[in-house]
Amino acid sequence: MKSDNLVEDIKARLDIVELISEHVELKRSGSNFKGLCPFHAEKTPSFMVSPAKQIFHCFGCNKGGDIFGFTMGYENMDFSETLSFLAGKAGLNIDEYKGTKTGKGIKESVLAAQVEALKFFKQNLSASKQAKKYLADRGISEETAETFSLGRSTSERDALYRKLKDKGLPDEHIRASGLVNFGEKGPYDFFRDRLMFPIFDLQGKPIAFGGRTFSSSKDIPKYINSPDSPVFRKGETCFALDKAKSAVTNKKYSVIVEGYLDAIMCHQHGIANVIAPLGTALTAGQVRRLKRFAEKTVLVFDGDSAGISATKRALAVVFGEGLQAKVLILPQGEDPDSYIKTNGEEKFRKLMAGALSPVSFLLKFSGGNRLDAVRLAIQAIAACADSLQRDELVRELAERSGVGELTLREELKTTVQKAFKQDGRSRKSETHIMEEHINKEELLLLNVMLTMPEKACVILQGIESGFIENAVIRSIFDKVSKLTDRNLNLTDTLLAGCSDAERVLITKHSIASEGEMEHADTVIEDCILKIKLRGLEKKIKEAEQKANETGDLRDLGLLFSEKNELDRRRILRDRG
Repeated sequence: MKSDNLVEDIKARLDIVELISEHVELKRSGSNFKGLCPFHAEKTPSFMVSPAKQIFHCFGCNKGGDIFGFTMGYENMDFSETLSFLAGKAGLNIDEYKGTKTGKGIKESVLAAQVEALKFFKQNLSASKQAKKYLADRGISEETAETFSLGRSTSERDALYRKLKDKGLPDEHIRASGLVNFGEKGPYDFFRDRLMFPIFDLQGKPIAFGGRTFSSSKDIPKYINSPDSPVFRKGETCFALDKAKSAVTNKKYSVIVEGYLDAIMCHQHGIANVIAPLGTALTAGQVRRLKRFAEKTVLVFDGDSAGISATKRALAVVFGEGLQAKVLILPQGEDPDSYIKTNGEEKFRKLMAGALSPVSFLLKFSGGNRLDAVRLAIQAIAACADSLQRDELVRELAERSGVGELTLREELKTTVQKAFKQDGRSRKSETHIMEEHINKEELLLLNVMLTMPEKACVILQGIESGFIENAVIRSIFDKVSKLTDRNLNLTDTLLAGCSDAERVLITKHSIASEGEMEHADTVIEDCILKIKLRGLEKKIKEAEQKANETGDLRDLGLLFSEKNELDRRRILRDRG
């Protein structure tokens, strides 16, 4: 029977084991299935799939999620594309779900919030003399501002929040959208007093925003981006790709610039195959998304030391995803925005036509002697996933450097082997580093909650989230406390609106702790006692310091009384 929630209907019809088995050879491992991870290179299977919870988790690279998360990652699709793709596999007509009002899922609601925010920001821009002057000073035409749907966030504390509430969106979904933060003094808009750059998916739907401050204060970040949300992954999204994709396909190559304004200025002057990362270093996810449209790219970064370093990092990422690249380093002090405004579109095109090969760039800008430059080039080539491209690059390096080709190939072989071993170690250590700062009692409570949702009430009634030291687990506890029905598929519900860090813990510990835990109530009581005692000991130290400064012992006395009561309960329980 069809419901009003497309996401739920897709999950009801498609089995995650069957879907992943189309791409990964899975073998039964207890109640789960195991295989080689499709998201990173490994020789020993660490990729687990749970048929009971309909989730996956790789214990090597920490990638995890539900059927939507797997498809988005494996197929390099955004949420809207994934929704259409999986609806087709499930035999569901997506058009029949349009306009439904009941049972709206969190992802659909988050998308609706982005649309309302876009309208709100655009209205603000049309009424802002300051924003209009800024755009005019930067040479951005009104037509271009409209094409990119540029906007402005107000300086009011909660103007957007009130707008979203007027549209009937619940706080839980507004929080998940990343557009509003919820603090002790109430909700407040994430973006305030900024020029707004909407970020669209490939269908042209707004999924996030970037914002540039109008303030000259050094204490305020110049640019900020939306946090990850159920419909947005910063590391897998490119700015302006929705507008550039056709031109990238037609020209058979993309151009990657550093900033929003660089990309916008290129488009304004007819250079339409240009995209930008989202204010951070270029990521493998962004390159994979770009590779769907062309397998060649030109990196156009600033000519200062930061730009050179960014280009070297970007080359390693581009090579790792099998793209062919050229590099254009602009004159010192120039970026695409300033260069085009000063010299015009034609000179910029001619400059791009003379872009360097990666080997030429690395030899020219290594910053050391010839052998250092060769070693740097070898390290970059070692990251190359395409064996034919790697072979061609080695030949070019031999020709340009004067070092023998056989010598270079031996050095490359050694470098690749070292990198593979180091990569395996680092992937394993990432998980340990992430969890070494989490108390084992907090992880145990999380395990019980995910494995036995019926115990969630016992846990939440026994301890306030403020006692939980780890911010990620505390956030998960807060999310569970807001759920009205905790006996549903708790893992599935949490994954619908969690951060990447939360997703890692949720999927990992849902799979790692499958099965009933013996003496769960005793485990819960023991963990809560230890966490509370640890928290009280910390408070006592703070109170002792305060008492030494003020001479006021009242708080200290109350805390000792509370600790003594907990110690008494623990002793009685241990005896019993």
